[in-house]
Amino acid sequence: MVFSVLLGTYPILVKSSAVAPGSLPSWNPVVSCTALLTTIEGVIGNQANANGGATYGGGGFIPGIPNKRSTSPPCSINGNATFVEIHGVQMLTLYYAVEDCAQYPNGNFCDTTFNVQDPKCASSDLYMCRLHVEVDQAWKSAGIAPQNPPVTTQLFDIQGFVYWDPEHTNADFHSFSGWEIHAVSAWRFSGSATPDFGLTIDPSKLRVQQGSSSMATLTVNSLDGFAGMVTLAASVTSTIANTTTLSLNPATVSITSGGSAIAILTIQASQSAPIYKYWTVILKGTSGSGTHTLFVTLAITMPPPDFSISPNRTSMTVSIGSSGTSTITLASLYNFTGTVSLTASVSPADTTASLSPVNPTVSFSPAIVSLSANGTGMSTLSVSASLLTTPGTYTVAITANSGTISHSATVTVTITL
Repeated sequence: MVFSVLLGTYPILVKSSAVAPGSLPSWNPVVSCTALLTTIEGVIGNQANANGGATYGGGGFIPGIPNKRSTSPPCSINGNATFVEIHGVQMLTLYYAVEDCAQYPNGNFCDTTFNVQDPKCASSDLYMCRLHVEVDQAWKSAGIAPQNPPVTTQLFDIQGFVYWDPEHTNADFHSFSGWEIHAVSAWRFSGSATPDFGLTIDPSKLRVQQGSSSMATLTVNSLDGFAGMVTLAASVTSTIANTTTLSLNPATVSITSGGSAIAILTIQASQSAPIYKYWTVILKGTSGSGTHTLFVTLAITMPPPDFSISPNRTSMTVSIGSSGTSTITLASLYNFTGTVSLTASVSPADTTASLSPVNPTVSFSPAIVSLSANGTGMSTLSVSASLLTTPGTYTVAITANSGTISHSATVTVTITL
């Protein structure tokens, strides 16, 4: 049990009776609770564990809300406030992570997570000055989550619900403490800020298929009157640098005071790019001596099952009264399994060669090929020229079908006397 004593502009929480909800209005219209003004130290307490992070027993808002995914958490539990407002926090590192994703009826949504610190904290144990905060996936799905905060060194204020997550008490990324503000319901910049800029990316989690490309929009925002040029750069972790390339267009943007500018990020992944959900893209913005870095999660995925078609001979010459062959190789791509049907049509390459040519005939052996996952299959294309076939050049258009998937190839055939 705790109560708050107001000292200056920050309350200090000490053990006693329950902390009743505060009277500060919510900045998020869907949150009906009133917020209690506190500090990071007020949330986590002053009892350190063996790693230097805060203990559960020392927390100022025990037990916190029971369900971090709830979009309507209770305003208090056991008489203790759960909804708080903290002023003047600062990003611990100039990036946030997009992780812990889940599928909802209206799409896939992820948590936006980062750590904040109290620059006024006097503790010699830095972990006792830090707090993990998250913009929740379920709030994003419901359309009630705040936007991701821009990456900046500026101080900002947050409102949200206190939650204890016991799974990360041994994790540095969680400041060796289970205490969180989860979900963050709203944030705003603190007063007396200096001109700066921030970076945001849309979509907040990047995705690209092997052998293809995708794009995202990087926005550079003017904060507190910032105006000037910002140089942008993008890179990926060294593990995938040889198989995944990034480009930004433009690479330098100009921002007016209170304005913003955008650059298009293009991600190109080769077919050999390793599949993984949590690769990291590093985006940097530099203006003068100021640099901000945004780390964004990149998922490289396997394309849907498919197959390819390839004739070993794309041209042949056939004499009248004889035939020629070409081996058609079908290859499963991305675990494709199933049967592929082959058909062909023949047309003169030059329609002026004869007004009514007699075309050569074609056949496949077999006309239906079965493919196993990542396997190959073959069929022999036979082109026959009867004694009535008109000499000339013909195009054999081959079509391979399997359900909704269709691919084609051509073989040029020259009929001679």
